[in-house]
Amino acid sequence: MGAARGRESTRRFRDVQMKGAAASRMVLSSVLGALLLIYSTACGSSSTQGVIASPTADSVTRSYVALVHNYWIQYKTAEADPIGNVAGEFSPADAARACFGLLDPSTQDVRYVDPLTCRVRSVAMAAVHEKFLSDLNSTRPPPKFATDDRTFQSQLPKAIADLKAVISATDTGSKDAVLQATTAYVNDMMPTVTDALDDVDPSVVHN
Repeated sequence: MGAARGRESTRRFRDVQMKGAAASRMVLSSVLGALLLIYSTACGSSSTQGVIASPTADSVTRSYVALVHNYWIQYKTAEADPIGNVAGEFSPADAARACFGLLDPSTQDVRYVDPLTCRVRSVAMAAVHEKFLSDLNSTRPPPKFATDDRTFQSQLPKAIADLKAVISATDTGSKDAVLQATTAYVNDMMPTVTDALDDVDPSVVHN
């Protein structure tokens, strides 16, 4: 009889062990399921955010073209030569006349150079170049304009340095010195930079 009670105790103990193991497996399954659900949700959320945050190729191109277009509008304003101006002669306030001695597109004479006016124009033009270069440094160019972007990045620092030389020349009051410095600036801008601008934004003639 004692043996029977011993066997019964052993059976109950094993039953308790089996039930405990089964319960443990259920708890573990629940925990793993919850962790899997949390991980899946997090990954799904991250993936969705990535898709939303990634700009399309078209939007990158549009943004880049708009950046270049706005730069040129601002530059022509700094030159005092607004886009669309079809007058035969450049005004005395125009950088083309005050710095480069152009009375009109076919008439150049150092007598038309005005150092004081040229200084004002050159300071404004350099500021536009510097802002555009800064904007380019924080803007990813679309692949189709990668070559043009490299042109801007390499030539604009030269153009800015040229304009600083023009400003120094204006301080001397020498019309010849201003014209000489401006000629170096024009040579660094045209046609290398203007051709790249035409490629990016053909809606405007860059000259």
